[in-house]
Amino acid sequence: MSAKKGLAAGALSLAAAGLISKILGVVYIVPFQNMAKDYAMGLYQNAYAIYVVMLTLATAGVPLAISKLVSEKNALRDYAGADQIYRVGARFLALAGVIVFAVLMLLGGWIGIWMGNYHSSTAIRALAFALLVVPLLAAMRGYIQGHQEMAVSGNSQVVEQLIRVTVILLGVFIAVRLGAEARVTAAVATFASVLGAFVSLLYLGKHVVRQRRENRKKYLRASSEPNKVVLRRLLKVAIPISLSSMVLPLSQMLDAFTITNLLMFGFDWTKELATSEFGVYTARALRLIALPLSLAVAIGLSLMPAISEAIAQKNLKLRNDRVVMAFRLTSFFAFPTAVGLYVLAGPIDIALFTDLKGADTIAAISWMAIFSSYELVCAYILQAMGYMYMPIRNMFAGLGLKLILLIFLVPKFGILGAGLAAVIGYVLSSGLNFAAVKRLAEIPLSYYSLFGKPLLSSVVMGVVVWMLTRIPLDVIIPWPRIASLVLVMLGGAVGAAVFGVLMFVQKGITKEELRRMPGVKRFVR
Repeated sequence: MSAKKGLAAGALSLAAAGLISKILGVVYIVPFQNMAKDYAMGLYQNAYAIYVVMLTLATAGVPLAISKLVSEKNALRDYAGADQIYRVGARFLALAGVIVFAVLMLLGGWIGIWMGNYHSSTAIRALAFALLVVPLLAAMRGYIQGHQEMAVSGNSQVVEQLIRVTVILLGVFIAVRLGAEARVTAAVATFASVLGAFVSLLYLGKHVVRQRRENRKKYLRASSEPNKVVLRRLLKVAIPISLSSMVLPLSQMLDAFTITNLLMFGFDWTKELATSEFGVYTARALRLIALPLSLAVAIGLSLMPAISEAIAQKNLKLRNDRVVMAFRLTSFFAFPTAVGLYVLAGPIDIALFTDLKGADTIAAISWMAIFSSYELVCAYILQAMGYMYMPIRNMFAGLGLKLILLIFLVPKFGILGAGLAAVIGYVLSSGLNFAAVKRLAEIPLSYYSLFGKPLLSSVVMGVVVWMLTRIPLDVIIPWPRIASLVLVMLGGAVGAAVFGVLMFVQKGITKEELRRMPGVKRFVR
């Protein structure tokens, strides 16, 4: 398999799994919100905001560090060393998970108060149990990705999400039918993550055991390094990765701690109304942006071990090819997604959530699809190249700008101001990260090929899709949600076709690249 094909195939395998997971993550929100309403949704999102930060602290970047170091050991045929890295990393993560679980259980009430609503504490404590399972699951994913078995890792995500979504919907349905309080309903929904993670752990554990048995057959010699030395090496890589991984959950936690309070301050709203509005922002707008971000994460997870392997082999051309391919994949998906969300914001909001409360915010943050994707991918590239702390400074600069803008914009413009603050923050951090990659990697880039072609194709696509929205479907279909859903599906299908054709005509994508895309290769000769 060629270098480009290997990276593209791995990224697309993870992206496909991530996309399925994110679609499930958006789809379940619709019946969840319809059954539990925005207030319970706000409590649920508060719990998840703090959980993601604590999970990132518990895992401390170790899974990606495991992936990077295992791939380097495999490139040098040191399979015993690769196995030792996994053992040490898994033990560390299991212990860290127990410690953070205890912290959340003890401080859950105080955290809820600091967020502006004590009722969030019930969901926070229910979700804390996931920290007994998820860190070990993350270690297994890092080990599997270090062997570049991205499909297995992706499948485990789908299994986890399927179980989680199923349990959430059943649990919320039962809780609502029994007349449970909103805080109890939110806690039932968050506890579903524990069950999903446990089933995924069983699935992935089987593959990890198989891979380790195969590696033992290829041992040339036993690893002689003390476990303490291996742990120090893991943490040396993991800590900066963890800090960069913290930016997104910190951004979400920043939203949880500020937006509700700023809405109450700026508009003199009650706690319940402000929490409901926060639920609109997170459950509608930010959930949709999670779809393109799943591709950026998939590219990054494939990129880290791939670039590390190329550097270990001292193959500069292979490294450069993989970086350029990562940029091409990012632009190919991020640009049309941003334009599509912008044009179809209204129909999407009606189809999924029955009204237009979040339409303006969805349109405003649609551009995050581009900037947040490039921020993440460039951060992975810089850290794989050894510049571990540079993307962290850039990303925290964007986060600082977002905080300043939140303070000024939310009391004046509400959740629309929160969306604008997020986009502008990502513009800064993604620009700094991309400039750093360009300067330090010294890779010749064609800006027209990377940005011009997908941007032109996306704009034309957007015009075509906008024209479709002028069709009076409500005359043909009298049910607003059904009419909006048909319009979204029609716009998505036509938009994807227009974008693909224009990119192919401009040679922004080749036949070989089309053949590597799941579901497309059968139509390309």
